Amino acid sequence: MGKLVAILATLDTKGPEALFLKEILSSAGLDAVIIDLGILNEPLVRPDISREDVLKELSIDPEEFLSKIRDGRLRRDEAIKLMGLGAGKILAKLVKELGGVIGIGGNQGTAASSIAMKVLPIGIPKIIVSTVASGNIRPYIEYKDIMMMFSVADLEFGPNTVSRLVLTNAANAMIGMIRGSKHLDVNKNAKRIAITTLGSTGGLTRRCVYVLKKLDFEPIVFHASGAGGSAMEDLIESGFFTAVLDLNLHELVGEVIPDDIYRPMKARLVNSLKLDIPLVVTPGSINYLVFGPPDTVPSKYLGRQTHYHNPYNTNIRLSREELLAVAEHLSNKFHSVGHKVKAKLILPLRGFSILDAPGGPLYRPDDDNEFISYVARALEGLIDISKIDANINSYEVANEVLLSFRSLINIDH
Repeated sequence: MGKLVAILATLDTKGPEALFLKEILSSAGLDAVIIDLGILNEPLVRPDISREDVLKELSIDPEEFLSKIRDGRLRRDEAIKLMGLGAGKILAKLVKELGGVIGIGGNQGTAASSIAMKVLPIGIPKIIVSTVASGNIRPYIEYKDIMMMFSVADLEFGPNTVSRLVLTNAANAMIGMIRGSKHLDVNKNAKRIAITTLGSTGGLTRRCVYVLKKLDFEPIVFHASGAGGSAMEDLIESGFFTAVLDLNLHELVGEVIPDDIYRPMKARLVNSLKLDIPLVVTPGSINYLVFGPPDTVPSKYLGRQTHYHNPYNTNIRLSREELLAVAEHLSNKFHSVGHKVKAKLILPLRGFSILDAPGGPLYRPDDDNEFISYVARALEGLIDISKIDANINSYEVANEVLLSFRSLINIDH
């Protein structure tokens, strides 16, 4: 692991705070470089990598950049994004010697820092100390391993009693992570299996994980919560997995109906199909929407079958029309490949989660049967399909998943 730490900050407002971080990191024997993400005013401290250097990574003339901002030809949000992209290019060049990255900021610095950090692979420590860390941080993190720390006090006007404490903790966290960190093992010969899940299909997941471990595979489970499935897709694309058990397709609902809060950031099911990785698919949790607390549910969905999962998670049953739109979307992903794929689709006939099992709050079997009929017709000849007369969380479905997995990777034990 490298000993270089990049500090990302808008130095026209956060210069003294960035310098404070650098002094702590340097005193621990790390090489720290400050990268300026400011877009307008002169930096309060001298950067190691200037705003001009950042813009040159994008072949942008710094004077023209400033001129466009001042006369309105370049919006502020676009300028901030460019600074993040330019800084990301610098981080990518430094990746072999990079031990970690710390960003500090309000909205502007947090946005630019997060854009820059997203170019880095999983495992390189990434921390953002931010005034907005107690709000909605999903857009900043997406599906990367970025740690967010609330600054408590504002990060401006020089370090104070409160901000010094928080920044010191952040610096010490970075020091500890660098000293104890290892790069992600990308051994192509490892027997790693990607699995998607949500709590509503946890029974199936647990059965599969137990058997896979007995077979000496390493199951790595991702929650199909938008970020989880997207992270999995990113790792599939890098060749990280031997096979994929895509047992929860809830994120496809978000691809069709953007109101769902679990919509993914990377297209789902694409990479395993494109790369022809052994793939087993079940339509887990594909027949309901996910929202936050009950008062966040849009009025057009009120009055439907509802499951109050916890105080911050409300599940609403899809209409038949919506469910068939998701069925079409799923089918189109397989059709886009253009040939029969090395995959198995397993369709449980008694519900796609614990929520739509007989007696469950989202039980609506006629609509689920319509989904099954549509997909079976649309994918006939493109993928091997099994229909199992049981709920997705049953032993019968788990057994079919595991038998299919063994067949696809050619093992008979």
